[in-house]
Amino acid sequence: MTLSRRDFLKIGGASCLVAGAGALAGCSPAGEQKATEPVSAGADTGEGLAGYAPVNFTEETEILIIGTGYAGLGAAMAPALAGKKIVMVDKQVQPGGDSATSCCFMFANGTELQKAAGNTTTIEDAWEAAKERQLKGHEGVEWYEEWAKGKYFAMTKFVDSAINDFGAKYQAPCTAEELPRLSATVILPEGGIGTGGPNLIVPISAKLKELGVETKLSLRATNLIKNTEGAVIGCRFQDENSGKITDIKADAVVLATGGFADNGEMVAQYLPAWANIGQMVHGCVGEGHKMAVAAGAKLDGMDTSFTYCNLMGDIPNCTTWGYWTPVLLVLPNGKRFIEEAQSHDAAQAALDNGYTQWWSIFDQRAFDARAIGTSVEGNIKTHEDVYVKADTVEELAAGMDVPVDNLVATFDRYAELVAGGEDTDFGKKAWLDTLQPPYHALKLNVCRYKTSGGLVVGPNNLVLDTQDQEIPGLYACGALTTESRASVSTCMATGYFVGESLAAL
Repeated sequence: MTLSRRDFLKIGGASCLVAGAGALAGCSPAGEQKATEPVSAGADTGEGLAGYAPVNFTEETEILIIGTGYAGLGAAMAPALAGKKIVMVDKQVQPGGDSATSCCFMFANGTELQKAAGNTTTIEDAWEAAKERQLKGHEGVEWYEEWAKGKYFAMTKFVDSAINDFGAKYQAPCTAEELPRLSATVILPEGGIGTGGPNLIVPISAKLKELGVETKLSLRATNLIKNTEGAVIGCRFQDENSGKITDIKADAVVLATGGFADNGEMVAQYLPAWANIGQMVHGCVGEGHKMAVAAGAKLDGMDTSFTYCNLMGDIPNCTTWGYWTPVLLVLPNGKRFIEEAQSHDAAQAALDNGYTQWWSIFDQRAFDARAIGTSVEGNIKTHEDVYVKADTVEELAAGMDVPVDNLVATFDRYAELVAGGEDTDFGKKAWLDTLQPPYHALKLNVCRYKTSGGLVVGPNNLVLDTQDQEIPGLYACGALTTESRASVSTCMATGYFVGESLAAL
């Protein structure tokens, strides 16, 4: 969009930058300079911080979505179908953000996919069963139940629309035999665990483009832009390659920028126990948190007291395989240390035992399981340096460089538990079965993974300020919101729910 100089002055003169991911200065909603608030960036006057240009909108759109992971894509779907003008921006070189590396382990109820497979549970039935848990901690908040229900239903709508309107591809749901613990609610991309990129991100992105959504890449969001009434009316971006500054004006700005696990300063502040632990996914640097706080937003649930904040192994797909196949997890001392049919607890359990690594041991059944077979093959090829295959436990121990006697004792003890029909050591129920040679093993390192605290949204999906008032023009979804819990499903759901709000504007 080409704007005249008069337009630049008209728009820029009534707006200002707020301090954000680039630690830039801006202005308070009333333009009053205070020691505890950002100062004027000069707007069209050219005054303010030396080296920072005044607001200079060169593009305008109805909806500006910052982040192209599952939350951002979800936020674009309904408004794109409604014909809204949308610009999506990402600092990465291709769409998908951190979602591209996700296991894409999704939970949903009442989708057309599940109904076609014979699952009779409706979304209404599922909501009634989950309502008490979903509303816990928000008793007395008048609007919350309706909001929580809308978010819960949004995941079902996301899946149905992704398939019917955007060409996404899913597997038929797992049977109880394939997935003993969770079969009724879990759905996966067509290729199984870890294949969300080609089966979800690519087709949804392509259809959005066909619908007229413009995607800009390699642009890092640095500052939200507000008008003098305090409404967010745009965002400033910096080109990752050239350093060029671009200001984009929008009726609605959606933050879908993910967590902060790759921001050492924020990790040290909120998760100090993680400060010296390596990072698995690069790019989740908390810029959305910083920009929103500078615009007056409040943060909640930023530390490990928020139970969905967790560590992971650096081969994240591998941590989920125990849901679908017999697996043994052992420490570098060769000893078993946790129940295997889970995906989020092994890293912390390894640390609690004094280690920063562990091994996942499996057999041919992992390769044969349709939900994980592609993931198993792919991760072995990309992690050959930490992969071991052996015909005997002794050979396996040698290849893993763990004490042979300990690993043999672990296998013997596990065989006893299987024969007795009960895991009295760790309480494993699903896939309590012995492994058969040849044995396969992958070594995992403890890494920072999910941060799940951040922004709080109100009844209309607008970000709340420190006084629990909605900030006009500013929406948020995905892993930088507390209610997403950094789950891929709720990132999709909160994104789609925001999109429903935007489509109705």
